[in-house]
Amino acid sequence: MRPLVIYVLAGLMTACAGRKPGENHAAKATTVAATAPAFVYRTQADRRDHVPVLLSADRTAIVSYPHPRDLRTSEGFPLPTDLGKGWLLDNRGIGPNVAFLRHTYAEYAALEAPPSLAELEAAIMDRDPLRDFCDCGKRSTYTDIADELRQIVARNALTTRCKKLK
Repeated sequence: MRPLVIYVLAGLMTACAGRKPGENHAAKATTVAATAPAFVYRTQADRRDHVPVLLSADRTAIVSYPHPRDLRTSEGFPLPTDLGKGWLLDNRGIGPNVAFLRHTYAEYAALEAPPSLAELEAAIMDRDPLRDFCDCGKRSTYTDIADELRQIVARNALTTRCKKLK
């Protein structure tokens, strides 16, 4: 009986920890985004305006792709940030097994529904588009992530400051 009481109390405490009146949910989203990894990459060709999808480890199948509604933020599209010397800061959530579609962000966001997997597969421009891919730690460790990473790139220190994954 005692474990049952503990579980019920824990459940009630969790339920009560929900939304509070006037709570700023945008601040929570920013906090989550701040703990995301800071991925920096270079591509074989300019793909910064093209929609990324994630492939399986063997690059034979799409394992993750966005819904067209997921591509708009309050600031516009989550295009990568140019850091100079061909390096880009990911703002979408890519990984080392990324591929880019022929669709631009604007074209894809205008779709009513995501294309079928067969259509997405046919729209992949290159299954291995990355020249380099680095993990620069958590976004929350930076005061001004774009500026600080631009300085690291300018000093040619990115591959020594960040963990090179490709």
